[in-house]
Amino acid sequence: MHSYDVLIWIGALFSLLFLFAFSLKFFGFPYIFSFMLVGLIGKIVFQERVIDWLAFLEHSAIVFMFFFIGLEYSFERLGGMKRTIKPGLIDFLVNFVPIFALSYIFTRDLIFSSVIASALYPSSTAITAKLLSDYRRLVLPDAELLIGILIFEDLVSIILLSLLEGGLRFLSIIPVLFGFYLLRGLVRKLMGTLDKLSEDIIFPFFVVGVLLLLCGLGEKMGVSAALIAFLLGVMVPEESPTFRVIEERLLYLKELALGVFFFSFTYNTRVTFNQNFYLALALIFLSQITKLVSTYWGARIYGLSKKSSLRTSLSFLARGEFSLIFAGLLPDTQSLIFFVVLVTSFLGSLSFVYAPKIASYLIRSKG
Repeated sequence: MHSYDVLIWIGALFSLLFLFAFSLKFFGFPYIFSFMLVGLIGKIVFQERVIDWLAFLEHSAIVFMFFFIGLEYSFERLGGMKRTIKPGLIDFLVNFVPIFALSYIFTRDLIFSSVIASALYPSSTAITAKLLSDYRRLVLPDAELLIGILIFEDLVSIILLSLLEGGLRFLSIIPVLFGFYLLRGLVRKLMGTLDKLSEDIIFPFFVVGVLLLLCGLGEKMGVSAALIAFLLGVMVPEESPTFRVIEERLLYLKELALGVFFFSFTYNTRVTFNQNFYLALALIFLSQITKLVSTYWGARIYGLSKKSSLRTSLSFLARGEFSLIFAGLLPDTQSLIFFVVLVTSFLGSLSFVYAPKIASYLIRSKG
């Protein structure tokens, strides 16, 4: 393999990602949809080694995404997110229990059903967060609820993953959260030094190095890298020069990583036709209905209007990265989960884009 082969194939891939995204945006399709479509086409066009060449961007995408989301929050604002506990519990019960019951009716397999329910319970962190950012909806009250539920789902998923693996990894979350709470005072004292360092052109090396290092160590301890990245973002004061420099210099790296992540997501998907097709269709239908119901119910409890609640529920349908992690626990579930996630991620992305128009139309019609 010559070095120019890497340049040619990666150059061709990035060009194709741009062309599809640029072309399909005129038809109202989100960038995520375009990147995932290229992933499907890439199965035919690109050799498998292309994924190895993109490993850094693929694995760091969720880290960059949640770090940037964390920049929008503060510890004080996080404390106010306790309002999302009830919506989070509703989200878990309404999505986990019916999907588990349906899977068990079809298979009579307790472990299989537990993995399926765990995989299809959480919405996609990457897809939802990316769409919230792309469509400038982080400023809406919906966003705070959705981010709160995503964090709740992340914590619950870590616990479920630990239980299914037969371990107690989720207990490591407690000292991590406590440690970050204690560190916030130290970080504020060091912000003056960081602000001076941020003026140097090589400052992004420091930020990316610390971010990836701590997230990697967190995952080694059994704590989600997304959670670590989010908390690191929270610790950066919004009014500081460091905050401004990070947003300006790392934004495009984040966008590049996410584009590669969604391409890799569909490129790596292995869908076969040996799964129970009726179960797959039933899971797709049920998972969309339960997520609609739970999110709308939770939004109303949270205090959102009927219109905002409907818009929120239509924006939270995509399943994604955590589903694939659960699929790795039991080989018998992989093909089924990949198929359901692939369909719901496309449907969920489209639903997010048109959620405001649908909500406005339906609420006005009822009125």
